[in-house]
Amino acid sequence: MAKFRGTIKKESVFADKALQNYLRDISKFKALSREEERELGIRAQKGDQEAINRLAQANLKFVVKIAARYQNRGLSLSELISEGNIGLIKAIERFDPEKDIKLISYAIWWIKQRIMLAVSEKSSLIRVPLGKASSAHRIKATSDRIFSETGQKPSAKQIGKVMNLPASTIDQISGQMVETTSFDDIIQTDNFSSYTTRDLIEDTESADPQQIYYQDRMKERINLALDKLDEREANIIRDYFGLNEEKEPQNFAQIAERIGLSRERVRQIQKEALRKMMLELRPSEDSFVDDFIERYG
Repeated sequence: MAKFRGTIKKESVFADKALQNYLRDISKFKALSREEERELGIRAQKGDQEAINRLAQANLKFVVKIAARYQNRGLSLSELISEGNIGLIKAIERFDPEKDIKLISYAIWWIKQRIMLAVSEKSSLIRVPLGKASSAHRIKATSDRIFSETGQKPSAKQIGKVMNLPASTIDQISGQMVETTSFDDIIQTDNFSSYTTRDLIEDTESADPQQIYYQDRMKERINLALDKLDEREANIIRDYFGLNEEKEPQNFAQIAERIGLSRERVRQIQKEALRKMMLELRPSEDSFVDDFIERYG
């Protein structure tokens, strides 16, 4: 099947201003009806580039919502969105429009798995000590406070004066941390009205029965695999991938601090736990599990 070559090129999402422009652009794409999606899906199976583009464009806001959950794990929001978009395209390539399931219900696991793979690969390269991570959060809090008081983004010198630290130290620590994008960031439109990132994506996640059924099937398979792990392994997997519904995904450093192990030891336990899960998940008749195995097995 032909590849998507339109709006979601990886290199098109790369910086704060570009990200805001990107979010503004994708807000213009409307959701598709089930019949429209089916017709486009049939055309996409035949390699129709316009159909592939329209299917992708209609679901880009959903990718942003998923990507935002994985911030502060070594990749910028722009990078997470780019990875999620790759997962979306893979889902479109494998989507069967004749089945009674919406594209986004099918695509959610491809999007998440692509993002989790990228985060996992990045985490093996990034080593930010907990002390510096804590300092970065204090710098961010100080910066936000100064901004709220003055209405202007403070310099490293201004932040350093408040925190009694050299400006060079502020620059060094800030440079090692990945900047995140808030759901409440203001985006200006061409007609001088404005809205937030949250406004763009808050309604993109449908709670239709098919999607609930699909997610429940995935949870059932994963939970069966988790049952083969010991309690510590299972908890690390759940925390790392955000499988606990009440918690956001956590990185190795966060998990290590909570359970009192080194970051490297947590990474080793996670790797071994994933190996055990792959043995339980094979063989599989589900495409979303197959992709999980392909990426982590």
